[in-house]
Amino acid sequence: MRARFRLLRLDMLRLTRSTGVAVAVVMLLAVGVYAAWRGGRSIEAAGSSAVAAETGYRDQLAYLLSTYPPTTEAGEVLYYLAFPAPQPSLPLAALAQGRTEVETASLRIRLLALEGQLYEHETVNPRLAAAGDLDLAFLLIGLLPLFIIALTYDLVSSEREGGTWNLVRLFARPRRFLALKLASRACLVGVVVAVPVVVAASLAGFGFDGRAAWAVALIALHTLFWFALCLGVASLRRSSAANAMILVGTWVALTLLAPAALSLANAILHPVPEALELTVRQRQGYHEAWDLTKDETMQGFFEDYPEWSDRTVPEDAFTWAWYYAMNHRGDRAARDASRAYADVLREREEWARRWSLLVPPLAAQLALDRLAATDLGAQLAYQDAVRRHHERLKTHFYPVFFATAPINAVDWDQVPVFEPAALEESATRAGLPAASALVLASFVVLAAGVRTSQREPMPFG
Repeated sequence: MRARFRLLRLDMLRLTRSTGVAVAVVMLLAVGVYAAWRGGRSIEAAGSSAVAAETGYRDQLAYLLSTYPPTTEAGEVLYYLAFPAPQPSLPLAALAQGRTEVETASLRIRLLALEGQLYEHETVNPRLAAAGDLDLAFLLIGLLPLFIIALTYDLVSSEREGGTWNLVRLFARPRRFLALKLASRACLVGVVVAVPVVVAASLAGFGFDGRAAWAVALIALHTLFWFALCLGVASLRRSSAANAMILVGTWVALTLLAPAALSLANAILHPVPEALELTVRQRQGYHEAWDLTKDETMQGFFEDYPEWSDRTVPEDAFTWAWYYAMNHRGDRAARDASRAYADVLREREEWARRWSLLVPPLAAQLALDRLAATDLGAQLAYQDAVRRHHERLKTHFYPVFFATAPINAVDWDQVPVFEPAALEESATRAGLPAASALVLASFVVLAAGVRTSQREPMPFG
């Protein structure tokens, strides 16, 4: 036992004394801590944004009430008032930021047509959005495998090519020595993984709940998958250069090419119209109402709200009831397109999640996003929550519009408060399929390596 620890310590010293390894460790730790700090700041910023939205609403309401005379119709004040609709972020979002870098989860909505308000914030440069952002998930899923490859590509071949293998066999059995070399490298990689994750956990304040447990398990299994792959390639009895080429080629295929191919296939199979089309349809429906009689505009409104069908609006005078009904007509014009748009996005997400199991690193990335509630499904759920809130606000204020009530007759404390989207219970177990894919892929590459080594026995026995 003492000899094993001595060999392990010697191999660790040899690794850490390597300038290249030391530089790589320092760089990865620096990038990891920065990504963890940035993730913690994003959680803090999301909380600050929610507080600022509520404060802004209160300040705006106070300003409007102090500016307009008390007898002013409430519809005029409500034209300007923006209601906060913030979605709290999970602390785990510090680990995988997903779509939160290009999608907002703290909208402020007005009682006007909604569809345009949902998508008008999409001003991010598409090239920047496609490139993604630096978060811990990108570091652990995308960059860490290269470090593992650099440590293990010559795990056996370096001893054979350096002519030291026979000397090594005098001190330890070949398989035991190989296990010790793997253990030393696993310890080094474990430090590189654990430090930024612990920093992220302390900054974001996420506890070890079901979601966090799955996230940690996925990171560990993904790391073990790359070690298994490197060990399998090391069993192929090839040179160090050949091993490096095979492993780097595999990394390119699994990290870059396969996800790109799946994304392209997904886009072809599930074409998605631009969100701008929804805004155009909504605005067309709204602007066309200016050329219609007020009765024609109200007919569409009464179809959706039959409880108001006994009310009439004058043809020769402006009323806020008609104006907000006209805005409703805009949302009504875009309703079918909006549902189709969301349905296609959900199909895309489900298709990507299912087929990503063939590419374990991609499956791990998508699972981390879902566990952190930063995936497309969470964004669509948030938009649905905003639609429900907008509907509650309209239902609350329609009596005010039809009664032409003044602002001093409105009980502003009874205004509906936004109810955030509930998290899917199934998302807590989102890591299971990806974890299964990683375990299965690890066994496959190890079994393939063992079978090859048995067919062509290694010279070290």
